[in-house]
Amino acid sequence: MSKKIPLYGLLVAVGSAIYVLENFVPFPVPIPGARWGFSNMIIVYALPDTPLSWLLALAFGKAIIGGLLSGRFLSPTFIMGIFGSIVATFSMFLTFKFLKKAGLAFHSVLGALLNNIVQVIIGTQIVSSWAILGYLPYMEILGVFSGVANAVVAGIVLKRVKNEVRLR
Repeated sequence: MSKKIPLYGLLVAVGSAIYVLENFVPFPVPIPGARWGFSNMIIVYALPDTPLSWLLALAFGKAIIGGLLSGRFLSPTFIMGIFGSIVATFSMFLTFKFLKKAGLAFHSVLGALLNNIVQVIIGTQIVSSWAILGYLPYMEILGVFSGVANAVVAGIVLKRVKNEVRLR
């Protein structure tokens, strides 16, 4: 496991950088605090070969460092995002463990959808209003797209890394 620590450190760094960069990519729906969710790509990438404890460490690490670097640490959107990311990571791990043949896209989209549900539930508590539930259908539609995009990119990187390792 000690040989994987540099890899996980790199994944946290990449996830944190994507987290910060996402702030500069326009979001197509005017939802306060909404993000693309592309920083979750590191979780999807690590999913096939990583124990749950390390996946959760990746989710916490990229959220905390990304939150600190972007100035969102401990803001309502940060709280919503970290809880959504933890639930998504846990659900992707469980479904991958029992439904490996479903493919990365299935697990990634499921994670994105659950992430959005958790964020909206927490958001209703933060603003003390159920009106925020009106955002959920839009977030879920966009969650499908970002979940598929994360899975496609993670799948390409996984294939290239495996081919590179085979060549050595």
